[in-house]
Amino acid sequence: MIKRFQALFLAATLAVGLAGCSMGEEDPTYPLPPAPIAVALATQPPSGPATCPSTELAAVRVEWDATHRSLSLGGQKAIFPAGFAARELVSGRLEVLAPNGTVVARDGDMLRLGGPDYMHVCRVQGVEY
Repeated sequence: MIKRFQALFLAATLAVGLAGCSMGEEDPTYPLPPAPIAVALATQPPSGPATCPSTELAAVRVEWDATHRSLSLGGQKAIFPAGFAARELVSGRLEVLAPNGTVVARDGDMLRLGGPDYMHVCRVQGVEY
């Protein structure tokens, strides 16, 4: 009787353990924030009115690595116009915001930039800032 009880207990323990392992695969591998949080985004200092050249730069893909909290813009170091910001959503996705709060891109999107070079961006998604 005791051996039968031990066998049933062992089988139940294994079943619970295996069920727990399979549920863990769906969990994220990093802690998600409870609310959107700001992400550092390189921006230019505020400046007076200046002419933005019509130069179109090669589009870059917005790539957010939530695990390492790292933003990549297609390997380019871009400096956005003053007032731009970025935030990580509760879902772990990233959004790039214009100064008025409009979402101009999310991770995975292609971002069209304009200006003399990536260090002096003055146009984002066709809008001059």
